[in-house]
Amino acid sequence: MKISKSAHVAVRVSACALAASVAMTTARLGAQSATGACAGISKGCMEVRNVVATVTDFRFSESGYYRIVTATVRFTNKSAKPVILGYVNGSGVAIDDQGNRFGPFSAASIRGIGIINGNKVDTKFSLQPGESADTRFELGWRADQRKIFGTSYTLEMTTREIDPVSASQFRLGEEYALRFSGLTGDGQGLSGGAASTTTVASTVATAGTAQPAAVQQVAQAVSNACAGVARCYDAGLFSAVVTSLVGSGAGRAEVIDMTIRFTNRSTAPVILAYTQASSAMIDNLGNRYYWGRAGTHDQSVRGMGVVAGTHADPQFALQPGESRDAKFTLRRYDGGKNGIGSSFNYDVSIEQLGILASQQIRSLRQYAVHFDNLTMGGTGAANVTDAVNKLKSLFKKP
Repeated sequence: MKISKSAHVAVRVSACALAASVAMTTARLGAQSATGACAGISKGCMEVRNVVATVTDFRFSESGYYRIVTATVRFTNKSAKPVILGYVNGSGVAIDDQGNRFGPFSAASIRGIGIINGNKVDTKFSLQPGESADTRFELGWRADQRKIFGTSYTLEMTTREIDPVSASQFRLGEEYALRFSGLTGDGQGLSGGAASTTTVASTVATAGTAQPAAVQQVAQAVSNACAGVARCYDAGLFSAVVTSLVGSGAGRAEVIDMTIRFTNRSTAPVILAYTQASSAMIDNLGNRYYWGRAGTHDQSVRGMGVVAGTHADPQFALQPGESRDAKFTLRRYDGGKNGIGSSFNYDVSIEQLGILASQQIRSLRQYAVHFDNLTMGGTGAANVTDAVNKLKSLFKKP
């Protein structure tokens, strides 16, 4: 089956609408407040007009001649209205304290958020009031052995609001130049005075622009999906739990097999799929593990359909409250240089699909799923039934 052109949600913004937006504001930057959501956080947090951005994970690794920094940035809508955000193409950069400059390899280096490219926008990254969602940025620098590597980084990027004009037309709104300085991290992740997403979420929930009670209830139920559940990621629409992580050797490669259980936490059927070539892992030694070799076909996932270019497989359908497993395999081909680490962080992009009346498949949203400090072994099936039932009860009629 093929994804329709509307699946990309790349809507051409009219010249008039764009000109009006530019005339209204070229790059209005919201001011940080000492009493706002970032109060008391020394780094990794920035508050602008309608959102709070927090760096929840930051680490570096090596791959061949390249040094790579990977950052997970969580955006929280602190306003009382839905907000659509996009990443301005080409704006992402990380600079270390030695002046080395890291940039994205391609559009695939940006996950979870749509890209604004000229007058084309992708509107899939939409946040309801009080909602948070993760994005992932992978930036690389071709290292010169004669140069000194830095230990502290400044991460910069530009995001912009996308305002709906009609059901199919959008215009560019406020632009936010985000800057996070003093970021340090190794294979263990971000360290030293980083933003606490729990604190940020709590501050947003109690802010002056309070959300309706129903929205606060839903947000509370969603935030509890992984409470007390190990190796769990809460995407709101679904939860994901790593139930098994096994390492082994295969010739000259180190191989890691991982089983993830996905649970539909909504009150409607959900179709999920794996975004091709988005599976990546870093261990605590800075070693990188990939879905396979660049230029080859990604066959690293079993049990779940794949989104590849204009094609998508909708086989992974979940009824409300239903759980299913998918297996992900990663490899490191330079395993002889040093051993396998003892803990791992894992990133993968999962897409929500919709089927149109014409039986065409539409991509509704991409989620940047992230797991921290995974260790080898298995765990019992995660018990998220209570959280799911709490969420369902909120939508029941009295």
